[in-house]
Amino acid sequence: MKKLALVLLLLYCSAVSKPNPFVAADTLQINGHLAIWLGSGWDWEDGFNYGWFLGHQIKPVFENYVIPSAFGGVAGYNQARQIFDEHFVVDDKYIEIAQGMIDGMEMANIDLFSTVLNDTLTYKDILIANSIPDFTAFSEKWYHNGPGCSNLTSWGDATANAPELLGETVIDRNLDWVNNPFLINNALIVIWVTGDPLKQSFITFGYAGMIGALSGMNESGVATFQNMGNYFSSPAGTGFYPVNLAQRDGLEARDFNNDGICSPRDITDAVRSHNVASTYIVHSAGPSFLEPAAEILEIHNAYGNAIRTKNENPAFFGDNLVATNHFRLLKPPTSCSRYNRISDSLQTSNQLDVNRNWNVLRTAGVNTNLQTIQFIPTQNIIRFSFAETGTPAYMLQPFEVPMDSLFTLFNVGIVENQNEDISTISIFPNPGSRIITIETLSDENLILSVSLRDVNGKLITEINGTPNGFQRYEWDASNVPEGVYFALTESKNTGTGHIKTETKKIVVAR
Repeated sequence: MKKLALVLLLLYCSAVSKPNPFVAADTLQINGHLAIWLGSGWDWEDGFNYGWFLGHQIKPVFENYVIPSAFGGVAGYNQARQIFDEHFVVDDKYIEIAQGMIDGMEMANIDLFSTVLNDTLTYKDILIANSIPDFTAFSEKWYHNGPGCSNLTSWGDATANAPELLGETVIDRNLDWVNNPFLINNALIVIWVTGDPLKQSFITFGYAGMIGALSGMNESGVATFQNMGNYFSSPAGTGFYPVNLAQRDGLEARDFNNDGICSPRDITDAVRSHNVASTYIVHSAGPSFLEPAAEILEIHNAYGNAIRTKNENPAFFGDNLVATNHFRLLKPPTSCSRYNRISDSLQTSNQLDVNRNWNVLRTAGVNTNLQTIQFIPTQNIIRFSFAETGTPAYMLQPFEVPMDSLFTLFNVGIVENQNEDISTISIFPNPGSRIITIETLSDENLILSVSLRDVNGKLITEINGTPNGFQRYEWDASNVPEGVYFALTESKNTGTGHIKTETKKIVVAR
C-alpha cells in the first residue's frame, strides 16, 4: 500500500493544525472487488489519496471509456470540454477533490499527458468524467450514453410477512450501462468517512475516477440511485450542475433541506435545487418509518420535475416502488419491457422478502447490467454483485457486507463504543498479542459461527458450531502479523430465537 500518501497528509494537516484520523486512506478488496476508504476529513486530501492509490485505474478508464465511448472520440470530448467551461458549475468542494486527484496522480508518478487526447489532464477532466449523464442532452450522438438502470423498493405491507424484514425497507438496483471492459474491470466502491458534524459518512458504487453518487447510501440509511429519463431536448441556458454531484450533496449532508430529519426528500431537494442539463429519474429510499419511505424524482431540463410515490402506483403494486428509464408522472408513460416484467411479477404477488426483491428485479435484467446492489437500511446490510466479462451482474450471486464495518475499517486505536443492548459479542484482550477470546455477553446467547478475515477480506480461519452453538472461542493470533483483523460472528438468542450477525475489529499488536 502507498502509505507515503498518508505521511504526506499527516504532515500537511499538522501544518494547518487540524486533528487527523489515525489512518487517512487505504485500498481493500471486498469479495475480490476493489474499494477505497477515504477518511482524511478534507476534500483535497481525500482527492489526493484517491488519485495516489488509484491513478493507474483512473487514467485507463478515461482514455478507453470516457473519451472513445462516452463522447465518441477526441473531437467529441473537446466539444464536451468547451460545453463544460461555458455551461456548467460545481461546488468548490468538488474542484478541491478533483484537483487533489490530479495532484495525487502526479505524486504517484502517473503521466498526466494523455496520448489519446494529445493534452495534459486537469481537474476539469475529472469533473467532466463525473458529468457524463449531464452531457447526454447536448448532442443526439450522446443521448444514450448515460446509465440505463432499474430499481425496486419494497417496504411496509409488502415486506410485513417477511421474517427478516417485518415491514422494513429493502431496495434493489440494476445499474445498466455498456459492456466496456475498462468499466467492468475497474468497478469501484468508495467509502467516504467524515468527521464533520454537518456531514455524514456514505458509500458510493461506480468506477475508478467517480466522485458523485450515481449509486450510494449513507449512515442514516438513505440510498439514492440515478437512472436516465426519456424525452430528450436541447438544454437552454447555463449554470448546469452535475446530477450525481447533486445526489451526493443530499446524501452527504446531515439534513440537506433542514426539515429535521434525513430522508429521501433530502436527495430530491438537493437535485431540484439546481439547474439540470438533461433528463433523469432519481430513485431514493430509506427506513420504512419515513414518510414517504421511497420516492422518485422525475426531472427534465425543459419540463420541470415531479415527485412520484406509491400513490401513483397501480393498486396491485402495494408498498413497492419501481423505476426504469421512462417518466410515468411528469410526462405520459411509454412502454418499457423491463417495467412490464416487474409489474407482472408484482401482479402475481406484491409480497416480497429480501430474496424475492432481488429476484423480481432480476426479471428486468439485461446483458449490459454491470452492477446489482441491494440495501437493507435498518440492518445496515449491503448485498452486491459486479459483472464479469460475458456475465451480467444480475446473474451472479450477491455478496453481503455490513455497512457499519466499512465505515470503521481503519480507525485503528479509536475505541468502538458499542451499546450492549445492541452488541451480543465481547472480544478481549483487544488489542491482543496471542490468545484473543470471542465470547457471548449473555448465557442466553450462543455463537453459531466465527470467521476471521484480514483487512483485504482474506479468510484467516472459520469455525462453525453445532446446532447447539457455543459461547466462547479462543483465537490463537500468534501466527498472524500485527495489524487489523475482523471477526464476523453469527449468534442466536436462545430465548427469542433471533439470529444476529456482527462484525468487530480486532487489533493484533505485540
